[in-house]
Amino acid sequence: MPGVEEPVALAGTVRARTAEQTWAAVAGHLPDFGITRVADLTGLDVIGLPVWTAIRPASKTLSTSQGKGATPLLAKLSAVMEAIELWHAEQVLPTVAVGPAAEVAPHCPVTALPLTGSFPAAAVARVVCEWTAGTTLVSGEKTLLPLDLVRRRGQRPAWTPNVWRATSTGLACGNTREEALLHALFEVAERDVLFRDGQAHGRLRTLIDPGTVDDPHGREVIDRIRAAGMALEMSLVDGPYGLPVALAYLWSEDYPAVFAGGGCHSVPGIALTRALTEAAQSRLAAIAGTRDDLPTAPPAFDTLSFPPPQPASQLAPWPDAADRCRPPGGGFADQVRAVARCFESVTGHQPVALDLSGPHCPVHAVQVLCPGTRSRGPAKVTPKGAMG
Repeated sequence: MPGVEEPVALAGTVRARTAEQTWAAVAGHLPDFGITRVADLTGLDVIGLPVWTAIRPASKTLSTSQGKGATPLLAKLSAVMEAIELWHAEQVLPTVAVGPAAEVAPHCPVTALPLTGSFPAAAVARVVCEWTAGTTLVSGEKTLLPLDLVRRRGQRPAWTPNVWRATSTGLACGNTREEALLHALFEVAERDVLFRDGQAHGRLRTLIDPGTVDDPHGREVIDRIRAAGMALEMSLVDGPYGLPVALAYLWSEDYPAVFAGGGCHSVPGIALTRALTEAAQSRLAAIAGTRDDLPTAPPAFDTLSFPPPQPASQLAPWPDAADRCRPPGGGFADQVRAVARCFESVTGHQPVALDLSGPHCPVHAVQVLCPGTRSRGPAKVTPKGAMG
């Protein structure tokens, strides 16, 4: 489908098309991706933020995908697009070479990719595996990556060594390739920054006073959460990419578990509302009982207490904290180039894009892998205690 470069500002997000245009493009193709139904979960919780789910009974990974948004249509689209992402992740990419990295892809930074354990670099370089082709996002060159980075465990041949860890980090759908790439990069940045914060035991966070948020959609989300009687903690997290990364926690007496959400975007207000709505979405998905997880996913919803609130004097005003962010501007393609160069300067490696969707797909699906970034670690990120 033809590309659209100029971003369209929507409530709580920026896309290449309006929600109505995107729904018109995908609605008739849901069966192609195994989606049998979509459901509105919003009314199952007291917060009232729109949350939908998309169901794929024959899924090879997760059979349910949740989505949130400022409106019911945006939430429905969010769920459907996530389901389409996962469908594409389940399709096997072509193998273009077989052999060890030392021979097949000597320039591939194999030890900077997600690994299942700690292995000597020389040993990893000698592992015989299948390779697929991607494109670097700075130089635009073709490069090879181990296929197991994007191949689910159940799809691996019996002889395949369990060296590289496949994750959904950097998996994204968009109306255009550039839109998908940018949101994939945002997700990689968010998870790497939150990993760094976890390793630093939360010391990279600036706790925000919710009462000072002046973003219109963010204000509406916070007011809904407060009206529902929730305890709320929100923060901006410092990272090396110059992108706003937000973290939010919710807790309430009616469901005494802590629910977390993260968000990253070039617009600080959108990063914040993504974190807030993701936390609300996680809570509602648990209430609905429709969320399933991959076998290796860590347990969730196991914290039954929330730290006492910190004095307002120790919380930063939102305008001051948001003003410190200097994210890139321009259209989707401009931002992709700028963020990709930033990743390269921080990690020493170019991000690599794998194009997952075919020419007749109504949307574009990609997975972006950024060597040198991380998305999971032993340190558990917990709330510090902001306000009720």
